[in-house]
Amino acid sequence: MRERFYWVHCRDDVEDWCRKCTSCAAVKGPQFRSRGALKLYNVGAPWERIAIYVAGPFPESESGNKYFMIVMDYFTKWPEVFAIPNQKASTVADKLVHEVVCRFGVPLEIHSNQ
Repeated sequence: MRERFYWVHCRDDVEDWCRKCTSCAAVKGPQFRSRGALKLYNVGAPWERIAIYVAGPFPESESGNKYFMIVMDYFTKWPEVFAIPNQKASTVADKLVHEVVCRFGVPLEIHSNQ
């Protein structure tokens, strides 16, 4: 096609046309993206390694909470969810100590999204 025709952005137009062609898509099948290999975590005991995720803000509850703090144990996959008023480090740390550490002990490792 390049030998007989040319216009500005010719390549982009041809690629776009081929991408939208239903006959071509039916023959090619779905396109899959390869994903990275999953990382293996060696965890020896429950509550040895935990993950913390803070989600929100949500509509404020009657008790003034707008966020959720989700804590999950890597070994058992057990989730604990707590409502918190804000996502300040002091609030998260206080809730973590009083609700998780006091019940399950001190974890060796904490993984967080913050």
